[in-house]
Amino acid sequence: MSQHIRHFVLTPEGGIREFTADQAALIAAGADRLPEFAGRDLRYLQLTLMDNAGSGELKIQTAGARIHFDEQGRMTEAGPPTDAEPITHFEHDAVVQWVLRDVPAAAPTFH
Repeated sequence: MSQHIRHFVLTPEGGIREFTADQAALIAAGADRLPEFAGRDLRYLQLTLMDNAGSGELKIQTAGARIHFDEQGRMTEAGPPTDAEPITHFEHDAVVQWVLRDVPAAAPTFH
């Protein structure tokens, strides 16, 4: 079974921005800055894709958070999404569909 973790930030303008695992780790540690998000709260979505090659089964797990950036663009805080700014079903599904575009075509079964 292979496992891939993908990292996404949902911007206030309605955009979705993906970060590599290395970028996400540096941002989470405060070692990398994102000046374009300075002083803002954003929503974060992590998607874990597990592929059981032998069975052809593909599992997807998601987790969301609210992250805060200080005035220099360093992430300083993370917590659950708020009721005032939840991760919408549309945003969630858009990220899942974005990741699935790289998966070879097969007849999906949704649970």
